[in-house]
Amino acid sequence: MKKNRVYITSSGVIIGIQDDNMHKDFKIKPEQYEPLLKNFQTRNIDRISKISIAAAAMTLAKAGINIEKDSINDYMMILGTQYSALESIHNYDMEALKNGALAVNPGLFPNTVLNSPACQVSIQFSIAGPVYTVCNGLTSSLDSIGMGYNFIRMGLSSMVLAGGVDENAELQILMKNSDKGLGEAGGFLMLESEKTITDNKKLAEVVGYKSQALNREQRVSLTETIASLIIDTAEYAGDSYCKISNMSLSSDFALQESEKLLDDICKKMNYNNSREYIETDWMGTCGIVQANKALIDINTNNKKNAMWVLINTDKDKVAVLILKGI
Repeated sequence: MKKNRVYITSSGVIIGIQDDNMHKDFKIKPEQYEPLLKNFQTRNIDRISKISIAAAAMTLAKAGINIEKDSINDYMMILGTQYSALESIHNYDMEALKNGALAVNPGLFPNTVLNSPACQVSIQFSIAGPVYTVCNGLTSSLDSIGMGYNFIRMGLSSMVLAGGVDENAELQILMKNSDKGLGEAGGFLMLESEKTITDNKKLAEVVGYKSQALNREQRVSLTETIASLIIDTAEYAGDSYCKISNMSLSSDFALQESEKLLDDICKKMNYNNSREYIETDWMGTCGIVQANKALIDINTNNKKNAMWVLINTDKDKVAVLILKGI
């Protein structure tokens, strides 16, 4: 069976802003997403779902796609998140505990479901195909893009809106256990095959993806495990890892540990080109933030055929996605 090639045709990412140079944390401001919601019914919809809807609106608008209401389509939506609507669930429950169940607004109950942001996007944009929420910790948004890549590649969907969202809220701050600043972001990539692309609007090609859980031995030899996974992913895509022009690593390890891990991977692979370890904890949106950076670099510098390797890892799993310039 011949596999489809998978292209990114649009990207819409909203990234948090630092209040000042003294703070490491990044927060999305209302002015970054509220103007994108003018044409949508958002009453009783929580903040994380609003950010998701705004990012989806941006992505679809850039792609020039307008999905008619109640249309029959096989479009898919895959959203990765580490915490999803945890803040909304917490606030709803605390209101009930403080003032009694009868005091809680029942219109807010849909916000207490972990897959509510993905569902809200699918409803607002009439996405009729499968809708998935990937809650896989740090690798969530990278895994959602990888899943979308596989669905397009196998011909199971003609278009996939894939990305992630996470909030920098009080509960997330309390659970943070590293020296990195905490960042919130929300964004999507539009993934398509040649069959649905109507004009020359390819931003990059997704050429490889692998994700795996780590056993005890692989955790001990993490450098070798990730290096082998990168090489296997590139070779599976039919490319040599020698074409890699940039490598980006995001992990939940401490800053020095993350930097050393990336350096060790590069040494193991005899890789001497550009590299970047992400200094901010973007939670489940690491992958979409890295992909957005890669797309900017690929298109700004016209890097044809160059490959970007995006790596997400924690102590339990690792995911690798490879993008290629066109």
